[in-house]
Amino acid sequence: MSRKNVSPGQIVSFHTRHKLLLMAHSPKHYSSLGKMIAGTGRKQMKQLMNDYISGLMQGLSLTATVKKNTNVMMHVMGYFKKVLNDDEKNELLEIIGSYHRGFIPQIVPITLLNHYVRKYDQPYLKEQYYMIPHPHELMLRNHV
Repeated sequence: MSRKNVSPGQIVSFHTRHKLLLMAHSPKHYSSLGKMIAGTGRKQMKQLMNDYISGLMQGLSLTATVKKNTNVMMHVMGYFKKVLNDDEKNELLEIIGSYHRGFIPQIVPITLLNHYVRKYDQPYLKEQYYMIPHPHELMLRNHV
């Protein structure tokens, strides 16, 4: 995101696509940056951009722990609470729990969540960078 000629809508769009990723690194920064851009209006854009980018980098510099990732996955699961059947809910809870206990890698629950994103057409989640943890070229790391 270039700092020149940025509109409040572009900042909101950028933040929206990065919300879950930021939540996995720092729920505190997720919340404070959301409040910052919610009050954007026609605030001085240069100052807003500087404050936002500074806060974003601070938040992303913190470690995305298993506990915080589990929280994000449970948050994502909430988007499907009305459409998943009991078997799907139980399977997803089991997979997330196995990740939380360290039995499987993060990509396993992310893959299942992405399946539900496509199956139940969740446009908001389709745009989330969190749901694509790394480029396909780096997916080979899952085989090591």
